[in-house]
Amino acid sequence: MNRSMFRQTCKAALASLAALGSLTLATAAEPKHSGGQNQITNSIGMKLTLIPAGKFMMGSGESAEETAAFFNKTFGEDSEGFLTAGAFEDEHPQHQVRITKPFYMGTYHVTRGQFHQFVKDSGYKTDTEKADGPWAFGWNLESRLFERDAEYSWRKVGFEQTDEHPVVNVSWNDAVAFCKWLSKKEGKTYRLPTEAEWEYACRAGTTTRYYSGDDPETLAKVANVADAPAKAKLSESESVRTWTIKGSDGYVFTAPVGKFKPNAFGLYDMHGNAWQWCADWYGAEYYAKSPADDPTGPNTGNARVLRGGSWECWPSDDLSTKRGTSAPDQCISSTGFRVACARPARDDKED
Repeated sequence: MNRSMFRQTCKAALASLAALGSLTLATAAEPKHSGGQNQITNSIGMKLTLIPAGKFMMGSGESAEETAAFFNKTFGEDSEGFLTAGAFEDEHPQHQVRITKPFYMGTYHVTRGQFHQFVKDSGYKTDTEKADGPWAFGWNLESRLFERDAEYSWRKVGFEQTDEHPVVNVSWNDAVAFCKWLSKKEGKTYRLPTEAEWEYACRAGTTTRYYSGDDPETLAKVANVADAPAKAKLSESESVRTWTIKGSDGYVFTAPVGKFKPNAFGLYDMHGNAWQWCADWYGAEYYAKSPADDPTGPNTGNARVLRGGSWECWPSDDLSTKRGTSAPDQCISSTGFRVACARPARDDKED
């Protein structure tokens, strides 16, 4: 995509993206795969992993200036204003949060195949498919540019996707509608995770930038992010700029879910692949007044929270604590979601 288009997808449309995780020299624990009673499969084949109750430090443990300095030193001085201290200010203050009840979280992103089941069963039209809806983004193979156009939707993103890829070009409203459909179908409440639940689940006990460690190059083993091959292929569109990892994760666009190492809770693709909608309204200053137990975000707002980064995002956008935002009706080719729910009934099928 061109420079202004990219700013819409990874900066302007995701306004006020900010902050990274607390920095330590420790690396994440070797992932432990969840299974048995810790993982269930529902009626549409969706796997969910049990996340235990617990507490953690949410937000960045270093100053915004220190964060910006690290990325400028690692990837070269940023002359365009993407990696300034202002980009990381909303991850402060770091504060203790307690998740008081265990919950289940989607082991993977909601896939294109699962979303198709929803649309086929309910007849739902996504925001971008409605006559007066906003246009979505897609990759124009001929011009080698990302563009916003009426022809794009979750059905067509301009690059190859199978039923095993994360569904993208879905709005927050679409994700909530999917959860309502699944709740009725399953007889239990499915929802989007809160921002606090998401970060707690992503960290899985780690305090490093990523659950793989502090070094951005470790992302190649655990995430589909902007890497060297993506930089080479998408250089004409300027969607991937200087600040990519040097290694290769094997994918330029979205990857099928579950292709990388999971975190210690057994969750896959918590970094990269597709941004993930959270339930919360976004509040730049919410952390300063956040309750200690089970925070749910501000009561009102103009934008919803996105977490995790995506296949086109730089390491500074793929952090455990990075906060993205977008209007609830916006559909972007790098944005999807995963679900959460309370501990299911005993008659659920176990893996």
